[in-house]
Amino acid sequence: MWKNDEYYYSIRTLKSIAGNYVTIYEGLPFRETSLIINPWSIAEFKADFDSALKGIGKGRWSGRIDGYKFRDFRYFGRLQQVIIADILGIRDFELEVLGFYRIPQLRGYAYYLMRNFLNGGRNEPENHP
Repeated sequence: MWKNDEYYYSIRTLKSIAGNYVTIYEGLPFRETSLIINPWSIAEFKADFDSALKGIGKGRWSGRIDGYKFRDFRYFGRLQQVIIADILGIRDFELEVLGFYRIPQLRGYAYYLMRNFLNGGRNEPENHP
């Protein structure tokens, strides 16, 4: 969302990026009627997403997923892993087998921290009269 020439990320935007991460350069859908195809905008969204994912844990996320399996990210933090699972399409029951619990809450908190990281600690744009 744009406010006073500044972009504020939402959790919905971050989930959309994660869900389309593998094919992001083919276009990034926002809502049902909006598709971003500008390569510069897509690259900026991806770079911001990557820096936020790197910023919420101890793992050094590089943005590369080709040739990697979920187990390759075992030294990353749990918050990072639950977002990486979203990127790789790993379902909740598969994460439960790997020892994750309260997955929806964990995922929600991870996206919340990523949003705050990208928005400079601000949840939403301030409303000024």
